[in-house]
Amino acid sequence: NSNRTEAYFQDTYCFTSTDTHTFFALNYGIRMSHWNFNKETIVSPRLSLSITPAFNQNVTMRLATGIYYQAPFFKELRDTSTVNGVTYARLNKKAKSQRSIHFIAGFDYRFYFNQRPFKFTAETYYKALSNLVPYSVNNVKVVYYGDNIGSGHAMGLDLKLYGEFVPETDSWISLSVMNTRMKLNGK
Repeated sequence: NSNRTEAYFQDTYCFTSTDTHTFFALNYGIRMSHWNFNKETIVSPRLSLSITPAFNQNVTMRLATGIYYQAPFFKELRDTSTVNGVTYARLNKKAKSQRSIHFIAGFDYRFYFNQRPFKFTAETYYKALSNLVPYSVNNVKVVYYGDNIGSGHAMGLDLKLYGEFVPETDSWISLSVMNTRMKLNGK
């Protein structure tokens, strides 16, 4: 048996610059969680700012950052070891949540083409990853290491074009490029 307690607070503060008439929306919040299984308490602050300049109401620029956690699932809690061809498993009550610190910059542009609405979105991100639980794959068998021994990063670029390519039907085209790396045992 285990219990998880969670709480969160979130608010949005909107304002317009008096001199430039630029619109700002600041979204901020915090999430807190405690899990008695591994006695872990996590605090996850988030902050995002979107800016719509007065000179072009069809453009929105976004910046966001935050700390995000993913609590371990059963397979990640299961510490496995193989001795003489026999695999042993035990639950690791010391396993902690995997953590990611996000940095995101985005750009939205709304426009009409052939009298239909479209939106182009570009977003770049960097995520510093820690407390990773690595796994190995052997054919169809996936074995999790059951311990937080990895670190790494994910970074990339997402481009999307939303719109009515066919009248009255929402569609999109997307292109994403991502690079990920993990450090395990110094390698």
